[in-house]
Amino acid sequence: MRLGSGGKKILKEVEERRSKARQYSTEGRDKKASREYVKLLNYVISNEDQLDDPSRVSHIFTTVGEDLFELGKEKKAIKCFEKAINRDPNNVTPVLKKGLVYLAMDGMEEYAIECFEKVLRMDPTNKKALSNRAKIFRMFGWKPKAMEAFRDMIDKDLSNISYVHKLVKQDPDDPILWKIEGEYFERVNKTEKAVKAYEKVLALDPKDEEAFEKFMELLQDDTSRLITHAEKLEKSGKEEVANKMYRRGFQKSPDDLGLIDKILQQNPDELALLRKKAQLLKERGDIEQAKAVYKALYEKNDDEMGYYEKVLELDPDDVEILYEKGEYHYQREEFEKALETYDRLIELDESNVDLWHNKGACFYHLGEHEKAINAFDKSLEEDPDDIGVRMSKGLVLYETEDYEKSEESFNEVVKRDQKEAKAWYFKSKIGAQEEEKKKALNFLKRAIDLDGDFKEQAKEDEAFQDINDSEEFLELVS
Repeated sequence: MRLGSGGKKILKEVEERRSKARQYSTEGRDKKASREYVKLLNYVISNEDQLDDPSRVSHIFTTVGEDLFELGKEKKAIKCFEKAINRDPNNVTPVLKKGLVYLAMDGMEEYAIECFEKVLRMDPTNKKALSNRAKIFRMFGWKPKAMEAFRDMIDKDLSNISYVHKLVKQDPDDPILWKIEGEYFERVNKTEKAVKAYEKVLALDPKDEEAFEKFMELLQDDTSRLITHAEKLEKSGKEEVANKMYRRGFQKSPDDLGLIDKILQQNPDELALLRKKAQLLKERGDIEQAKAVYKALYEKNDDEMGYYEKVLELDPDDVEILYEKGEYHYQREEFEKALETYDRLIELDESNVDLWHNKGACFYHLGEHEKAINAFDKSLEEDPDDIGVRMSKGLVLYETEDYEKSEESFNEVVKRDQKEAKAWYFKSKIGAQEEEKKKALNFLKRAIDLDGDFKEQAKEDEAFQDINDSEEFLELVS
C-alpha cells in the first residue's frame, strides 16, 4: 500500500527519533535513550491512523521493542511487541521476539513457551521457535517434552541438527542431546556415529531403555563390537549396563565364549553358565580349559568327587587327577575305590613307588595282609631304600605276628635311619613278645630318647604287660 505525503513524513520522523534514541544507547546514556523511545512510541500511537497499513505500524512497534530489549527494558519491550501483535495478529516476528524476552527474564519461561507455541501454529518450521522451545524443556529437565521438541525440530528440517551439534559441544554431559544425535545419525545411515552417540547416552544415563534397545539393534549380532563397546562402559564405571549388554548378546549368541566370559567376570558364581562354558570348550576340543572350568564349577558346588568323575570322562588318562582321586578315596577310607584308581594308574605304566605303597596300605585296611606285603615288596623292588615302605611292611608283619620277618623289616629301617623312633619302639615290642626283656628295654630306651611320646604309649601297650611292673620299665616310663 502506497503512503501519502503525510505518512512518509511520519515514517521519516519515526526513523529520526529512533536513530536519536539508538545514539543515546550507544553512548551509554540509557535513561535518555529510554525517554526518547517512550516519546517515539507516543508519537507513533498518535499518528498511526495516517500510516494506513497496520503491518507498517506492527513493524515499527517490533523494531522499537527490539531496541528496548537491547537496552535492558524487558517489560517495555514486551508492551511494544504486544502492540505490534495487536496491530497485525499475523505477524510472527513480534510473537517470537516476545518469547525471547520472556526467556531472558527469570521465572518467565512458561510465558516464553506459550509464545513459541503460538509462533509454531503460524509457522510450523520456524527454527528459532523450535529450538528455543526445546531449549526451555531441556532447561527444566522435562525429558519427554524436550525429546519431543528436539525430534519435532529435526523432523521439520534435518539441517536443524546443527543446533544440536552446537549444544553437544557446550554441554557434553546431557544424555538428551546425545540421544537426539544418535537418532539423527541413525536416520542418515551413519551407523557407527549413531552407535557412539547411544553409547554416550548409556554412559550418562544407564537406565535409558530406549537408547539401550536402539544401541543393541544397531550392533545387531556383531558380538565383537558389542564386547568392545560394553568394555568401554565398564571402564567408565557402568558395569550394570555392560552386564545387561553381555546378557542380551548371549541371548542371541548363546555359544559365544567371549560373551560367556564377560558375564562370568561379573557373576563368577553363575553355575549354569560355568557348565555351559565347560561344555562348549569340550565340544571344541579344548580339553585342558574345559577341565579348568569344571574344577571351578565343582569347587563352587563343593563336589570334589564330581569334578574327578567329570574330568576323567573328558580324559580317562589324566594321571594327575587319578592320583588326586586315589588320595580322595583313601582319606575317606574308601579303600576298594582307591585300589581301583591305583590299578588304573598302574595300567597307564605309572612306576611311582608310592602307588604300590598306597596299594599295600589299602590291602592292610581291608584285612588282606598277604596282598599288602606283596604290594610293599613290589614297591621295594623299585626303591629298596624307601624306609616308609619298609616301616609299613614291618607293621603289617607285626600284626600278623610274624615277628621274625617284622623285625627284619624294622632292622632295615634303622640301618638306613638310626633316628627312626617308631622302628625302635616296634623292635622293643617284638623283644617283649619274645620274652627278651633286656632287648625290649634297650630298644624302648632308644625309642623314648628319640621321641618322648613313646613313654606314655608304652605305659598302656599290652605288648609290655609281662615287664611293665619291673623296676627298669617303670624307671624308663616315669
